[in-house]
Amino acid sequence: MRSDPSSLLADFLVYVGAELQLSPHTVSAYRRDLANLIHGQSSLPNRQQIIAHLAKERKRLSPSSVVRAMAAIRGFYRFLHAEGYTDEDAATGLLGTRIEKRLPRVLGRRSVEALLQAFPGDTELELRNRCILHVLYATGCRVSEVTSLSVAGILPGEAFLRVRGKGNKERLVPISAPATALLREYLAGPRVRLASRSAEDHEEMFLSRRGRPLDRIRVYQIIKEAAKRCGLRVACSPHSLRHSFATHLVTGGADLRVVQELLGHASLATTQVYTEVDSSRLKDTHRRLHPRG
Repeated sequence: MRSDPSSLLADFLVYVGAELQLSPHTVSAYRRDLANLIHGQSSLPNRQQIIAHLAKERKRLSPSSVVRAMAAIRGFYRFLHAEGYTDEDAATGLLGTRIEKRLPRVLGRRSVEALLQAFPGDTELELRNRCILHVLYATGCRVSEVTSLSVAGILPGEAFLRVRGKGNKERLVPISAPATALLREYLAGPRVRLASRSAEDHEEMFLSRRGRPLDRIRVYQIIKEAAKRCGLRVACSPHSLRHSFATHLVTGGADLRVVQELLGHASLATTQVYTEVDSSRLKDTHRRLHPRG
């Protein structure tokens, strides 16, 4: 998986546009602000470099533009830390906005079940889409990990997927029997037909209607279509399914270190956000339903 600043910025912009549903104008502004921060950098700027950069921005930008740049940087580093790309959040304490305060969006079990059944057809694309949804929720993988899954990633006779994650590190992720059965059905027929439409051979598991590897934008679109089909009004994305996977495990009593390993987080501190999500859910339920909430 790519980890250079430009690639990480691309992932973040997809996240704020597709999941947080910030306006195109805001996404464009964040793109400019963050491009200025990482310009000429081969690695992510550290805290001292961020502070020095903001000091320069104050000399040339209006106060409101500086506040926006700080919000963009804060949101960017929070996203990277939450997704396990960085072990620490170098921008902690910088002025943030609503994207800083938001906990990961979590779908209820009924909503997830509805999403998984959103593509009931037997065409190549319907089965492919159904597989993608099942794999995302069954494994908790990042969207980039799912798009880079190879055909050889299914271990023969084992209920595991071989995933290449952060820092190009490989890990084995358990996958449910229904998801495994769907993958084998997809590989046996639909993928063969999709692959035949391309002049090149591709090792990636999930292919487009023209036989090319899917990109993360198309996966976002598939999930958005699934949500529309089943009438979900909340914003749904690959991140939603990853966060739901982790939160449902924690709510069910899973050990945090097990969840950490499943998600591919380098630090347990990154995984602990899911205990906050569960606590937030409990407080919200208490407030809504208790007579004196």
